[in-house]
Amino acid sequence: MAMCVKISIQGPQIILIAGYESGHCCFWQFDKDSSKWILLSTSKSHSQPVLSLDIAHSLKRYYTSAADATIASHSLTEPTTSQPLKTIETKHSGQQSLRVRSDDKILATAGWDGNVRVYSVKTMRELAVLKWHKQGCYALAFADLLPEQVEDSETNSTGSSEGTEALQTAVQRRNTKAQTTHWIAAGSKDGKVSLWDIY
Repeated sequence: MAMCVKISIQGPQIILIAGYESGHCCFWQFDKDSSKWILLSTSKSHSQPVLSLDIAHSLKRYYTSAADATIASHSLTEPTTSQPLKTIETKHSGQQSLRVRSDDKILATAGWDGNVRVYSVKTMRELAVLKWHKQGCYALAFADLLPEQVEDSETNSTGSSEGTEALQTAVQRRNTKAQTTHWIAAGSKDGKVSLWDIY
């Protein structure tokens, strides 16, 4: 049974990745000539069902989490390889939701233990554990920052004259910060959603 899917455009190619209850991941690429999906690889880096996956586009990798304690990194450039690039054993089973931030610098997982864990995308080293929920976390999302939002905030903070910056109200500064922050939202079985500002 398919547990999670991700479809993405990588250069001229359209790819589809699916995670299965068996712990397998399958990688397909759409062939425009035949108008068919071609299975390029099948890999098994999890002993339990794959619960979530996401892509780090700039690194050309995708990441998977599962009911086991493993997080795995897989190559998008060598899709025929059946082995992950790297796996880590987190000692925390039930990484229900995994998301990569839009700048491809960090990823986060929502865990059955109620914690949100933040990892470096490149090294897969754990950077932070966000504790607040009393029951398991099952959903996670990053606020996407569009490139023009980041450029506008940099222009506003560095390119404005002293007089203009002095006139900027506290409300405007709060709004600018809120719009240019990589928020993490986590949803839990306790019915609550927590909002975090990290890195």
